[in-house]
Amino acid sequence: MRRLSFVAAGLAFAAFAFGAQSGADRAELRRLNQEAGAAHERKDYPAFLDLSRKVVEKAPRSVGALYNLACAQALNKAGAEAIATLDRIAARGVAFDLNDDPDLESLRNAPEFQAVVRKMAALEEPLGSSTAAFTLPDKTLITEGVAHDPKSGDFFVSSIRRRKIVRVSRDGKVSDFIESGRDGFYSVVALDVDPARNVLWASSQASARMEGFRDVDEGRSFVAELDLATSKLRRKIDPPQLSPAAHLSDLAVGPRGDLAVADPYTGRLYLLPAGADTLRVLVDVGPLASPQGIAWSPDGNWLLVADYSLGIARVDVHDGAVRVLDAPQDVVVTGIDGLIWADGSLVGIQNGVRPHRVARLRLDPPLERLEEVTTLEKGNPHFDEPTLGVRVGADFYYVANSQYRFVGDDGTLALDRLQPPVILRLPLPWIR
Repeated sequence: MRRLSFVAAGLAFAAFAFGAQSGADRAELRRLNQEAGAAHERKDYPAFLDLSRKVVEKAPRSVGALYNLACAQALNKAGAEAIATLDRIAARGVAFDLNDDPDLESLRNAPEFQAVVRKMAALEEPLGSSTAAFTLPDKTLITEGVAHDPKSGDFFVSSIRRRKIVRVSRDGKVSDFIESGRDGFYSVVALDVDPARNVLWASSQASARMEGFRDVDEGRSFVAELDLATSKLRRKIDPPQLSPAAHLSDLAVGPRGDLAVADPYTGRLYLLPAGADTLRVLVDVGPLASPQGIAWSPDGNWLLVADYSLGIARVDVHDGAVRVLDAPQDVVVTGIDGLIWADGSLVGIQNGVRPHRVARLRLDPPLERLEEVTTLEKGNPHFDEPTLGVRVGADFYYVANSQYRFVGDDGTLALDRLQPPVILRLPLPWIR
């Protein structure tokens, strides 16, 4: 579940691609970023420019840092430099609402600025071959996760709003696998099937977006083990005592039946070894900023984790050591939510940049570097914050329209704007 905004209030002060720096370096970047935001707030534009340059020096691949620098340059009458910086962002395939930002007002009439505006608009053009696999009739679900049972052919879709899990059978019949609020479920977030043990794993967390939210439930979450055949709850597993307010979110089952669970709020990563009864902390607070989607390596020794702020991290399952993977200089690997393994590559749903996209991230064999990043899908008319997905053979099935923007902070729904949830199917051509 996406938890960090890529851009806030015009300026990209929320999320940065910190790369492979140490925790101390990332702390320094956060400090500089906060100071830059404070300088902007008090209209000390020379200081804002100086601090923005320092951030870019430390995080040269961050489009958020580049965007802040462009704003600072424009506010300091360095128009040509600002336009060149914005052009660098467009070259990386990322768009911003340039005409709506007052910090860029001095650039409005420059032909070179309008050329960049057109470049960013062109990035929104559709690309890809996704088609609708199925549509759910209840538009109030607010869907997040999808899983697949290879034995039955059934799909399972989680509902944030209705606190339930929907089953779609091989013949397209839609039914409730878990009815709303059954077994104390809160918002149902991520799902994964363990076919060898006949289990559907689900994460659940209390959310103001869900029906029946109570203030007393704030901060509560758990993972649930459900019998695939009967939907019976086998067990609930709470966060470790050291982190009772954890937000258990994205999860993935490994080849040996181990379960990895991410907490995007604290940055912790948890592991439930096969046969164990309690979650243990694999990565504590510090090395990761906002872990989201998780993919296991086929040998079960590594976790590939989409960190919303850092990019893709490799985590050693045995000791929790974290390595943020390097990537080509001209690509953006932040803002990734859903993540799966696909034969030496990762497929990520990137909803933290514009345009939203599905991307292939090709790995080197040692899993130390992203060799190439290719956009597979963008500009799809069904897109309204795509979230999580699942691989089924040579296809990728994913939630196209979570529609979080139509749920108010008080849980009210914009019913007139909601659309039926759509699960898209995208062929993965490198898989044979």
